[in-house]
Amino acid sequence: MITISLDRASYAAGGIIIAAISVSRQKAAKARGLYAALSCTERKMVKTQVMLDKYDFERDREMGQPYSSHMETKTETREGIIFSQEKKICGEREFSGEETFTVQFILPQNAAPTSMEFGHDNTIHIWTLRARLDIPFAIDENADADVFVEGL
Repeated sequence: MITISLDRASYAAGGIIIAAISVSRQKAAKARGLYAALSCTERKMVKTQVMLDKYDFERDREMGQPYSSHMETKTETREGIIFSQEKKICGEREFSGEETFTVQFILPQNAAPTSMEFGHDNTIHIWTLRARLDIPFAIDENADADVFVEGL
């Protein structure tokens, strides 16, 4: 089991994130390594206008859906990673019992603030710190922690 503890509740752009990663295993396992990754995912709501062909326009009109034009607006959400940094905390070795490791990440100066709702710019930014214990021929152990970046 992996747990992540952050040193603060929120961070400013350009700030230093210090995280304590605790690995607790009852059964010893040889792993390729322990990794930590900081990433920012951006979700953007995109509206596009599509022209209805004559058949679809007439069919919708017959079904009682009034349109003032042949244009229809569709909304979709696109997602992408805009920042990602990974660090190797320790190399190949056997993990047993409980151990705690410390890792530091520096946020970029232009780090987008954390947002959970679509605002005026129709974007959401989610910062995540993920720890991964890479165990060969078995399921890797993972843990995530949300990082709150201050801003607007």
